[in-house]
Amino acid sequence: MSKQKRKVEWSFDFENMEDRFRQFFSDMMGDEVEVKSAELFAPRDGASSARIEIDFSVGKASLAALAADSDNLFEARINYIGEYEFEVSGGEERVVSLRQKGPLPRGIGRIIGNHRDLTWDIALAQNIPHHLSMKGGIGETDIDLSNLLVDAVKLETGVGKVALTLPAQDKAFAASVDGGVGKTDVVIPAGSGGKLDINGGVGEVTVTVAADAALRLMADAGIAKVNLPKSLTRVKGGEHFVGVSGVWESANFTEAETQIIIDFDGGVGSFSLEHFELL
Repeated sequence: MSKQKRKVEWSFDFENMEDRFRQFFSDMMGDEVEVKSAELFAPRDGASSARIEIDFSVGKASLAALAADSDNLFEARINYIGEYEFEVSGGEERVVSLRQKGPLPRGIGRIIGNHRDLTWDIALAQNIPHHLSMKGGIGETDIDLSNLLVDAVKLETGVGKVALTLPAQDKAFAASVDGGVGKTDVVIPAGSGGKLDINGGVGEVTVTVAADAALRLMADAGIAKVNLPKSLTRVKGGEHFVGVSGVWESANFTEAETQIIIDFDGGVGSFSLEHFELL
């Protein structure tokens, strides 16, 4: 009996997943809820480094850099429900944490159904190295680290869409992303190098790098689909009954002084590596 190569295709509709979750909560939890606002600040006050811990809540969230001449280490403007917890401690190494306090109140259905009413907008000081630990909530999250100094970043995505731009810095970055439910887009700026670890959740993961980036991808995709540009060559591994595993490299990886290493451990969905062209 002849052997035949069998390929299993896995597909899932992630396009409207966030809307479905919002509708689920809306159906379960009613309509009435109070939306409150707050402005939070932590001054630099002699800090030479910072550990930032953020647990995003429900709604649309963003994180970016403060103006270069700002006297603050941390600023946040939030429209929120329930209660939040904001703490600042330490001296030269400052620790700043912001999170939802306790469970979300009952009756958040109307707000989740129209989560533009809820926003967490956070900004951090430039020219101070940050160690970032973040957990996603429910909604869209845009994290732009391109103008920040970052020693390490750990992100646990929640439910929704997440866009993460890694720092554009001379020092190598160290980043990890644990997937939740939804779509995750990661951009690595041109000229940056370091290690990116991704544990796929349920959804799509896309990483975009410069076309001339020196890159190695190590993937154990599980049941996830892997889409790669032709510029990468497989140097180890192959396809299995379910999923793909292996190591791929760009032609300039071995000799390059600045390298990008991506380690992808698949979930359910897809992983894509794409190029942006340098202007």
